[in-house]
Amino acid sequence: MTSHWSDYVLSSLAIGLLLACAGGLLWLAHPWLVAALGSHHVLADLALGLLAYGLLSALLLRLLLRWRPMPLGAHGPDAAAFTYWKLLNVVYRLGQASIGWCLPFFLRPLRDALFGARIGPDVAFGGTIDDPFLVTVGAGTVLGNASLVTGNYLSGGKLVCQPVHIGSGVTVGANAIVMPGVTIGDGATVMSGAVVMPGTTVPAGESWRGNPARKWA
Repeated sequence: MTSHWSDYVLSSLAIGLLLACAGGLLWLAHPWLVAALGSHHVLADLALGLLAYGLLSALLLRLLLRWRPMPLGAHGPDAAAFTYWKLLNVVYRLGQASIGWCLPFFLRPLRDALFGARIGPDVAFGGTIDDPFLVTVGAGTVLGNASLVTGNYLSGGKLVCQPVHIGSGVTVGANAIVMPGVTIGDGATVMSGAVVMPGTTVPAGESWRGNPARKWA
């Protein structure tokens, strides 16, 4: 995946804006932190700065997506959509990293929801969601340890982006991969290590396994 000068310019502008806003909030809070904590305010400054950067990143991502939703389909390396996707990734990955320290594992759904994922209640995450703004997860679903749900992949030098819809009460096993354009029906099970290929529909209540994943009687 090649990078162009525009990638660096846009990413630098976004990071600079977020740092400036987070620094401004920290500057406003500084007198109260010093008054409350004295010489120990440095640690609180760091924690508050990271938290502010993460929350502002989520806000910026939401504003960008409201202004221009991520275009779906295949995008060549010189396409504006490819550049835009890289900008969104810089914003959400750095934002998630900056607030990850204060969120225990059982709050991962909240973190991904902040960055655009549509997530129902009582969802358990042990894996990773790429491009959360392209992913929907229904109530009571379990994403097993080291599983991956992704809204993108690279093929033939092109970026392919498609939404992923995972229903309610679904179990995605450990180390399983759910690719872009996949729809998984309510109550379905994707077994450990399975790879659900792009564009696949897993009907409700079925169990699938293997690579590529297929129905398992």
